[in-house]
Amino acid sequence: MKTFFTTLLMLIAISINAQSYTWTNSAGDNDFENPANWSPAPTFGFPSFGETAIFDGSVSNGNCILPLDEDFSTLSMLSNYTGSVDATGVDLTLVSLSLQGGSLLCPSNTLHVSGNFVKGASGNFITSPTSVLEYNLTSATVRTMNGAFNLANLNIITTNAGNRTINFGAGTTTCTNLKLLGGSNSMSYRGSINVTSSLTISGTAVTAAPNNTGTVIFTGAGNKTIVGAAAAGNNPIGGITFNTAGTVAMSNNITVSSKWLVTNLGGFTPGTSLVTMAGGTVTSGVAATAQAKFDNLSTTTGSTTVFTAGSIVNFNGNLTNNGSITSNNALYKLNGLGAQAISGNSISLNAIEVSSTGAKTISTPINVLDSVKISSTGNLISGSNITLVSSIALKGRIAQIAAGGSLSGNITVQTVAPGGTTDWAVLGVSGVNGQTLSNWDGQIPMTCNGCANGTTTAGGPFASATSWDETALAGDPNAYVTMNNTDPLTPGKGFWIYLGTGPSVTSNMFYNVTGSAVTGNVNMPLTNSSAANGDGYNLVSNPYPSPISWGKLLNSNPLVDNAIYIYNADLGVTTSYVSGVSSHVNGANDVIPMGQGFYVRAQAATALTAQESNKVSFNTSANPLLKTNEAQSANVYLRLNVDGGGFSDATVVRFHPSATSSFNKDLDAYKLFTSPGYLGYPGVYSQRTTISTKDNSNVDYSINSLPYATTQNAVIPVLVKVYATGQHTISASSLQNLPPSACVTLRDKLTNTTHDLKASPYVCNIADTTASARFELTVCANISVGINNNTITNSNAIFINNDANGVFVKLDYDKTLKTKISITNILGQKIVDDKTITTDKETVYLNVQQKNQLLFITVDNGIEKTTKKLIY
Repeated sequence: MKTFFTTLLMLIAISINAQSYTWTNSAGDNDFENPANWSPAPTFGFPSFGETAIFDGSVSNGNCILPLDEDFSTLSMLSNYTGSVDATGVDLTLVSLSLQGGSLLCPSNTLHVSGNFVKGASGNFITSPTSVLEYNLTSATVRTMNGAFNLANLNIITTNAGNRTINFGAGTTTCTNLKLLGGSNSMSYRGSINVTSSLTISGTAVTAAPNNTGTVIFTGAGNKTIVGAAAAGNNPIGGITFNTAGTVAMSNNITVSSKWLVTNLGGFTPGTSLVTMAGGTVTSGVAATAQAKFDNLSTTTGSTTVFTAGSIVNFNGNLTNNGSITSNNALYKLNGLGAQAISGNSISLNAIEVSSTGAKTISTPINVLDSVKISSTGNLISGSNITLVSSIALKGRIAQIAAGGSLSGNITVQTVAPGGTTDWAVLGVSGVNGQTLSNWDGQIPMTCNGCANGTTTAGGPFASATSWDETALAGDPNAYVTMNNTDPLTPGKGFWIYLGTGPSVTSNMFYNVTGSAVTGNVNMPLTNSSAANGDGYNLVSNPYPSPISWGKLLNSNPLVDNAIYIYNADLGVTTSYVSGVSSHVNGANDVIPMGQGFYVRAQAATALTAQESNKVSFNTSANPLLKTNEAQSANVYLRLNVDGGGFSDATVVRFHPSATSSFNKDLDAYKLFTSPGYLGYPGVYSQRTTISTKDNSNVDYSINSLPYATTQNAVIPVLVKVYATGQHTISASSLQNLPPSACVTLRDKLTNTTHDLKASPYVCNIADTTASARFELTVCANISVGINNNTITNSNAIFINNDANGVFVKLDYDKTLKTKISITNILGQKIVDDKTITTDKETVYLNVQQKNQLLFITVDNGIEKTTKKLIY
C-alpha cells in the first residue's frame, strides 16, 4: 500500500507546507503507522514526506516501533523524552535528525540522512555491527554532525552537481568504518571524526571545495586499513591523524591537503599505496611508534608541504616532489626492501638514512644540512645529486656506513671556513676523491706554481699553498714545500693554505669539491725520519666527509703520541689537545671537523687506519672548522694565558696520577711555534706571542701533565715570548678544575715578584728578545697546608725534621712496627732509596745530598701514614 501511494504523497508534500506531528501513543500499541498515536492526525496516517515526527516526553514517553521502511523529513526526539524509537528492522530515510533524549534504535540495514545530524547528551544512538548511516549530500548547503555518535558504518555520498560540505563536528563522533564517496563532486570535509577500523575514499574530483580541513582520526586497538581512490589526487581529504596501537595498511591513492599527523602508530604493513600531499604538514615524532610511515609519497605541483621539526618520516617506496618540501630538521628514512627513488623537484633536507637493503637512487638534487646515513646493506646511488651543505650553524656529512652498505656516484661537499683573521690554516680535502689543488684554486684566492696567480708578487715571492715534509724539522724552512696546482689533494693528507678575503680580516669563505665520497677504511701512513733530522711530525687530515673522533682514529696506536696540533688563525698559534684537555678554549679537541688538517707525532714509521666507526656527529656552531671549542673533561688542570699587543696564547698545566716528570705520550703535548712564512717574511715564521711551560730537559709544552699534584706543590718554569716589546698580562683560568683551596702563584724571576693569580692577573713588561723561562708557576694542593706548614698528616709518634746532621725521622711507638720511609721532590722523583726498618723507638737519618730543595718525606707504618713538606 505504501509503495502504491509514494508518488502521490511526494506530489502532495511539495504542494503543501511541511507539517509536524507529536507522538502520543494514544492507542497504546507503539505503532508508528497508527494515526491514533499522533497529534494532530497526520494527513497520510503517519509522518511522511516533508513532515516532522516529534517525541515529547511531556506528551508521552511511550516507545515507538517502525513496522515498515519509513521516509519523512525530520525525527525530533526532545530531551524530556525517555522512550525509544525502534527502527531496527527497516530502512529509515530522513532529512535531519535531532536526538536530544530517548533512544533511537537504528536500522540494522541503512539510515539515510541528507540534512543535519544532531545528538544531545541525553540522547542514545544505538546501532548494530551491520548498521549503515548513509549521509547523502544533495546540495551545496553545509551539513553538520553534532554530538557524540557511535556509528558502525558511515557512508558519505553525493547526488546532483556542485561542491559539497560536511562538518563532522569537534571529534566526538566515532565510527568503525568510514567511506568518503565523493563521486564527481568537489568535497570539503570539516571538523574531525574518529575511525576505529577502516577508511575508504573514492571519487573523481581532483580539487577540493573551500576549507577542506577536516581530519580523520584513527583510534583504538586492532588493525586499520585505508583504501584510497582509483587515481592520484582524487577526492582529497583535509587530514589524517594516527593515535592507535593498531597496525595500518594502505592501498590505492590517498590525497591530503591539510595534515598527516602521527602521535601513536602501533605498526605499518608495507604496500603500494600513494599518499599525495596537496600542501599541509607532516608531523611525527622520534619514537618508533610515533614515526610517519608511507609506501609512496608525492607532493602536488605548486603546493608546499612542511615536515615539522623533530619528525622521522619513513618511506617504503618512492618520494616524488612535484611541489616544494620544507624539511626543517626531519629525518627521511628509506626502509623499503627493494629499489627506491627520490625524484621531482630539488629538496633541502636535514638528514636521510638508508635503513634497508636494495638500491636507493637520488634522481633530483638534494641539499643535506646534517647527515646521510647508511645503516644497512643498502646502496645509496647519489646520481651526482647529493650536496653536503655547510653553514656556520650546520655542516652536512656522510655518517657511518654500515658493513655491506655503500654510497656510489659523485657528491658535492661544501666547506665553510669561518671569517676572522686572514692567516694560515691547515686543511684537508673534505672527504672527496680525485681532487687536485686546482679544484681549490679560484674558489680560494691562492698563489702556487701553476695557479692562476703565480708565486711572484709585488712584495716578493709568496706561495699560499704548501705541503709538509716530515723529513725536515718542524722549524726548518724545508719542511714547507710550495705546491703545484696539479698536486693531488690526497684524502688523509694535510696542507697549509693561506685563507683570506682581505689583507687582515676575512669574511666567511665557502668552497666546494665534487667527486666520489671517501668511504671505508683509509690508510694514513706516518713516518719518523730521525736519520734525516726529522722529528716525526706528520701533517694529516680527516679523510672523511664527516667529523671524526681523534681517540677513535688513534685507536691506542703505541707508536703515535696521543696529542694533536691544529693551527688557529684567530689566535695566531698552534693549539693542541691530548687526553681530554685542550690547550686553548677555542683550541683543538677530540672532534676533528671534516676538511680539517692537523699534526700528529709518530715515534717510528707506522700508520693510522681511519674507519667508518671513527665518525661522530656534532653541531658546527660548537665545533667549526679551524676553531674548535674546549674539550670537556674531569681532569684537574688550569690554563695560563698571556695577552698583550693584540695577541694572546695559552698553555695548560694538568695534574694526573699517571703523569711523569718527563714527556708522557699519553698525557703531554709539545709546544709548536712555527708556521709557513708571510709576504715579506719568507721561510718559517715564529715571531709571535706564545706561552709554554718547561720541564727539567728544557722541553716546551703546550699541555704539561705533572704527578701527585693533588697532594704536593708544583713549581713549573714558564716561558713567555712576545711579538713586540710592551706591557702584557698573564692570567690563570679554568681554576674551577682545581680544589677550591689550591693556591696558584706566579714568580717573576726578573723582578723577584711573587703574585697570587687566583686574586688577579699579573701585569708586566716583556721584551721581544725573551728566550728563556722568566717565570715560575707554583700550585699547592691545599692552601690551608701552605709551604710554611710542617705536616700534611699529624702524628705524635712520628717526628720529621732536619738539623746539622741532615734530614731525620724520629719514631716513638708504643710497640714494634715495620715502617717504610720514602722521600721525593716536587716532581715525584725519588731522592734516595726507600728505607724499611722494624723498631719501636729510633731516630733515622736520611742520606739527602743536595740542599736548597723542597722535599716530601712520607712515613708509613701500616697503621698511619704521615707526609711532611720540608725545605732542606
